[in-house]
Amino acid sequence: MVFCVFFTGSLSANSYAQSSGKESSSGTAQVTANIPQFIVLHYYSALTLNFETPTSEAIAQGDNTMSVSWDGSTSGDQLSTANLMTANLELEGTKTTVTMPNVWAVRGFSNNGLASVTVTIPTGGSELSNGTSVIGMSNVKVSDGENTGESIKTNLGGIAKASATIGSIMLDLDFSKTNRAGKHSGGQYTITAAAI
Repeated sequence: MVFCVFFTGSLSANSYAQSSGKESSSGTAQVTANIPQFIVLHYYSALTLNFETPTSEAIAQGDNTMSVSWDGSTSGDQLSTANLMTANLELEGTKTTVTMPNVWAVRGFSNNGLASVTVTIPTGGSELSNGTSVIGMSNVKVSDGENTGESIKTNLGGIAKASATIGSIMLDLDFSKTNRAGKHSGGQYTITAAAI
C-alpha cells in the first residue's frame, strides 16, 4: 500500500507569514571631509583722508621795543622759529599718526585656524604730493584690536561673513615738506592675508 502526502496551499501561506516578519539590518558609514585652505580678503582700493579745517588764528607775541638808527636800520628782539607761540593746531614735530578703523577684513580656512595679515608700502608709495608740496607716509601698521604690527597673526572665523575678522590700519604722515592746501595723492600701502 502506498501513502501519498500532499501539501496544500494552506501550508504555503503559513510559510510566507513566518518569513514576512520585521527583520532589519543596519550599517554605519564613516564620513570624512577635506577642507582646502581658503582666504578671502576685503579691503578698500582707495581711501581719501579729509582733514578737518582748523580755525585760522592771529597770535599776539606780546610787546617789543627796537632801537632805530637815523639810517633806518633797527636792532632788538625779532621773531624767530624758536620764540613763536603755540597755535591751537600744533603737531608734535611735523608728524601725526592716523588710525583708519575697520578698513580690512579676512575670513576663510587654514590648517590651524589662523592667518597672517601684513602691510607694506610699495616702492614709490611713500609720498603724497601736490606739485612740490609733499606729505611723507611711513610706519604703516595693521591691527586686529589685539595685535598690532607690520605683520600679525589673527584668527580666521570661517567662511561666513558674520564671523570675519575686521581690522585697522595705522600710518604716520609727515608734513615737514607740505606747504599747499588741496589734494595730495600718490600714497599707497599693500595689505596681504595668507593662511599659516
